[in-house]
Amino acid sequence: MNKVILTVVGVWLIALSFLLLKPKPKFSSKSVAPIIAYVHGDSLHSGMNLITELEVTLQKNVEQVDSLLKTEAAPLQQEAQELVSYANSGSASEDEIQIAQQRVYEIEAILQQMQAEASKNVQLQEQTMQTTVSAFLNKVLSEYAEENNIDLILNWGLSGEGVLYGTEPYNVTAEVLEKLNSTE
Repeated sequence: MNKVILTVVGVWLIALSFLLLKPKPKFSSKSVAPIIAYVHGDSLHSGMNLITELEVTLQKNVEQVDSLLKTEAAPLQQEAQELVSYANSGSASEDEIQIAQQRVYEIEAILQQMQAEASKNVQLQEQTMQTTVSAFLNKVLSEYAEENNIDLILNWGLSGEGVLYGTEPYNVTAEVLEKLNSTE
């Protein structure tokens, strides 16, 4: 009889230990359902005043950079044209043609460098605009979600799908990463 009781207690302790030591899932079917909402990202993009204002500013800046580039390039282009005309006139010596050709190459390099700097400037402005919009969108979505008890806000539309906002309990990145690394 003692052996039976001891066996039952032993099995019970093993089962209890297994249940207590078994990792608990982060979410269970008994938990409260999350509140999930979505937005049409395309509509946000086309209807957001900040984006419209920043795009107008960017367009003005691009036009200014283009105008400045044309103004700075005009004398160089004129010089290159004069050198080509002189070299093709028939009155230039071989040495003068070589000097003119070398100067035209220098002018082309200068113009390419000016164009590259202008393009880099515009790219930097676009990146700044995207960073500004992203920070503003994150702030407003976070506030809106907290005010309305929303756990997840998804983007749905032609711009792509994805999570725009999520509360911390639904961020399982660390757990998934741990699981991925434990199965290698």
